Amino acid sequence: MYVQHCVCVLFWLCVCAVVTLLSGVLSSDGTVPTVPSGENRAERDPPSPPEVRCWSPSYPFKALCSWPEPPQTQLPIQYIATYSMKGGEIQQCHPYPTSVHPLPSPESSLPGVNGSSPWARWLCVLKGLKLYTSYKLNITGVNRMGSASHLQAFTVEDIVKPDPPVNVTVQVVPGKLSLLVKWAPPPSWSDRTLFPLKYQIRYHWDNKGTPHEITLDPFEDTKKVLPRLSPGRSYLVQVCSMELMGLGQSSDWSLPVTVTMPAH
Repeated sequence: MYVQHCVCVLFWLCVCAVVTLLSGVLSSDGTVPTVPSGENRAERDPPSPPEVRCWSPSYPFKALCSWPEPPQTQLPIQYIATYSMKGGEIQQCHPYPTSVHPLPSPESSLPGVNGSSPWARWLCVLKGLKLYTSYKLNITGVNRMGSASHLQAFTVEDIVKPDPPVNVTVQVVPGKLSLLVKWAPPPSWSDRTLFPLKYQIRYHWDNKGTPHEITLDPFEDTKKVLPRLSPGRSYLVQVCSMELMGLGQSSDWSLPVTVTMPAH
């Protein structure tokens, strides 16, 4: 029953806006209206807690948080998203819906899934983050039957994940059984001078063979020669990026580029 002026979510954050969103659907006695027994169960249930994933593709200045639209949603859901550091002011993040193609380009910061049609996700941008600072995140879904929250503590260093490198090209080195791989840094990364990236290359025979991975030295250029390859073989080559000091996770692999070595 939602009759208080504010609703406290667990132990660290109060979300007063939940009551505002629910006030329009309360009965005169302050209770949630009942739903006829013949209606679908999904029309009588409060939302499930959002399944939230957060990552920072542009460390350290901002992070993204995303969660899927619940399947077969019968009741409209509104989301309230806030974040704060210890003792700091609560900041509001404004979620907005977006569609993600199942096979996104490497430049995209939103992960895709297998399938043939776009699928809906909610996205929220957290700005003004500080280095080595603990934050509390609260994302609450609300419909006329109730609410549910996702609570998460994080530092931006824990959720670093660059986007994959872009413009990956692979060429046969003339007269040699070698490939020259070139790429460009992800454009979403904030500052490659203060916060450099390092890269990893993965290559293997087309459709079989054990993948070989090469981690480049921190300040190597955005190109690499792969030597001593097999004549007549087709190779799949991919590149990923990671923060220089190993914070967070490496990026997803870039889309594979296939090149066939000369037979002789």
